[in-house]
Amino acid sequence: MAELVCPIYDVASLLPHSGDMILLDYVTEYAEDYLTAEMTVRENNILIKNGKLATVAGIEILAQGVAAWAGCMSVLADEPIRLGYLLGSRKLFVYSQEIPIGTNLQIKVKKSIQDASGFGVFDCQLIDLNQNKLILEGALNLFCPKDDEESK
Repeated sequence: MAELVCPIYDVASLLPHSGDMILLDYVTEYAEDYLTAEMTVRENNILIKNGKLATVAGIEILAQGVAAWAGCMSVLADEPIRLGYLLGSRKLFVYSQEIPIGTNLQIKVKKSIQDASGFGVFDCQLIDLNQNKLILEGALNLFCPKDDEESK
């Protein structure tokens, strides 16, 4: 069984993403039902439009937090990293319109439920560490299908 020691700076090894789609800088903490990560919003962030990062785009950052959690669980179980799909959210609360470049963000994801098919609900928060305030929170519905090879 593999071991992952925090902080984890090689976030790319946990995600089915590459290049500019790697949004998280590092994982600070994880366990069986949660993960905490951090990132700094940089000018070259792929989510920035017209020089600004809309807070609602933070849903992708939160989803990547869930993907990093799933990646940690896969590494620990010696399983391959799988693709996951953001199906939607409920009770999404946006507390600011934009996230300035240079903002340090904390990403918190906590598993609420996850079934054997790969469907899960995660309670998520995006926190502006510069101002120590919550800027986005909600429950994300995600699906990470099991590999077809496992059923053969």
